[in-house]
Amino acid sequence: MQNVIQLLPDHIANQIAAGEVVQRPASVVKELLENAVDAGATRIELVIRDAGKALIQVVDNGAGMSAQDARMAFARHATSKIRESDDLFNIRTMGFRGEALASIAAVAQVHLRSRLHNAELGTEIVIEGGTFRRSEPCMCPKGTCIEVKNLFFNVPARRNFLKSNPVETRHIINEFTRVALAHPEVSLFFSHNGTEVYDLRPAEAEQRIVDLLGKNYQDKLIEVGENTPYVSIQGFIGLPEVARRKRGDQYFFVNTRFIKSGYLHHAISTAFASLIPDDTHPFYCIAFEIDPSHIDINIHPTKTEIKFDDERTVYQLLHSVIRKGLGDFHQAPQDLGEDEAFVRMLQQSQPTDGDDATIGRLRAVQPPVQRKSNDGPSWADLYPAPQRERPVARRDTPNFLRPEIPATQSEPETTGSLFEKPVSEDAGALTQLGQRYILHQNASGLMVIDQCHAHQRILYERFRKASASQSLASQQLLFPRTLEFSPVDFSYLREILPEVQYLGFDLNEFGPNTFILHGVPVVLKGSKAEQFFEDIIAEVRESGAAADVQEMVRDALAKSIAMKTAMLPGKRLNQQEMRNIVDQLLSCEQPGFSPSGKPTIYKLDLKDLEQFFGGKVN
Repeated sequence: MQNVIQLLPDHIANQIAAGEVVQRPASVVKELLENAVDAGATRIELVIRDAGKALIQVVDNGAGMSAQDARMAFARHATSKIRESDDLFNIRTMGFRGEALASIAAVAQVHLRSRLHNAELGTEIVIEGGTFRRSEPCMCPKGTCIEVKNLFFNVPARRNFLKSNPVETRHIINEFTRVALAHPEVSLFFSHNGTEVYDLRPAEAEQRIVDLLGKNYQDKLIEVGENTPYVSIQGFIGLPEVARRKRGDQYFFVNTRFIKSGYLHHAISTAFASLIPDDTHPFYCIAFEIDPSHIDINIHPTKTEIKFDDERTVYQLLHSVIRKGLGDFHQAPQDLGEDEAFVRMLQQSQPTDGDDATIGRLRAVQPPVQRKSNDGPSWADLYPAPQRERPVARRDTPNFLRPEIPATQSEPETTGSLFEKPVSEDAGALTQLGQRYILHQNASGLMVIDQCHAHQRILYERFRKASASQSLASQQLLFPRTLEFSPVDFSYLREILPEVQYLGFDLNEFGPNTFILHGVPVVLKGSKAEQFFEDIIAEVRESGAAADVQEMVRDALAKSIAMKTAMLPGKRLNQQEMRNIVDQLLSCEQPGFSPSGKPTIYKLDLKDLEQFFGGKVN
């Protein structure tokens, strides 16, 4: 039998390794920016073309490299940061495994120029698909300039899996944002296809957040922080008013390394639990400083996940810090009790050498238990839901959204009804429970219908059918409104602009990251325009690249309109209105759920009743 096992050629092994490290152009941007930071650069320039598919160029004024180091940097597992296994637990730099440049060079055309600060000449290296084409001295500025061209030119299958240019650009912006937030002391410049996206000067952390994410965060940030022997926490959280439906504006950094952690996100979410709606997410930018021996960062190829040796302590401390910050700004109750005691205990604990005594004591502390305060009236008592006034139907308002529900309880027999379908003569009587639920008897038992969720489902499907058959009319605003977005949200909205305009929004670009709104669909009010755009962007962002963007935008708009124009709880309905809600709901394509996914119907079968009461009566 012949031998069948053999070593892979280097160029194939590098391409396989590139599959883990280089997933898209943003992966290259991340690695090159982090290398520039590790080199001690105080200014970094990022230039891309065609969303990084044609060119990614990073120029820095860092330490630079000698001729030998420049060539060795492209060898697999060549690194200046690891000498022995113990070094893995004392890492304070971004890169350390020596795979990034080798993986990038294996699937792209790379041109490197680098010069040490005390050298007269620099080094120029050209690599194509992992093969060295040229290495020679050259004249170049101090620092390093690296160009990555035609990514995946030798792996067409990988290139075909890349998304559209707007999608890939957003991923690059996200990576740039993370590096810029972690290093506010570094000057950063970013341009795409010759257009400046960012030009950031060194600034304080709070100002860097505003420069990156937009003026919406100006004067709406709360500084939080706590120093303990185990871990130091510093950063900013947003006021509850800037909480948004979409995820993405949440940042954790551990020793300046961006990480993702659902566990730590839960610690912050529970601290905000009583201040923001359940379907929104708070803004935060939190930096942890911790001894590298207490964390393991070598558990994920992209190094965005790490392990703490005492994650429960970090959870408890983070939760306490956030609650304290909210309390100091009168955004939360002042009863911090156990949290303050925990922080004092942690501050008084002294780290020990060679044992886990301190950590052992801290593990006994459990994550915080959320308690509901019974002191004083609730928010619902202080701010009852407003009573909806009877709207006046405009002549240009589509029939499918023309409100026809009586506005007062003293008009049970009003001629206006919610729907136009008449009540059948043989229909049984319906009952309304708590001015919120409709009780409907059928052959199999009892149906309990949430009239609000049912109304949302009916309006949603009517809007979808109407908007699919024709474009919506636009109502001009008396005063055009200027809307400013973050670069990421701007790119989302710019990508779907034709579809948004088709749906009745008279929206046009008006400078960098800015749109001007001249008109809105006639079914909307201009004062709600920002919220609708936020909802649409959230839907597109969560869904990613869609085959039919117009369908996605139409669906997002339909959900927003249905949720905001449907009846509110507390509306008393007459028999005809209840009957029409039941009939129209049961004729929907998906009657069981509202547009937001909440149930509309609860069924109580006769069999369940018989079983509960001990069987049939003889």
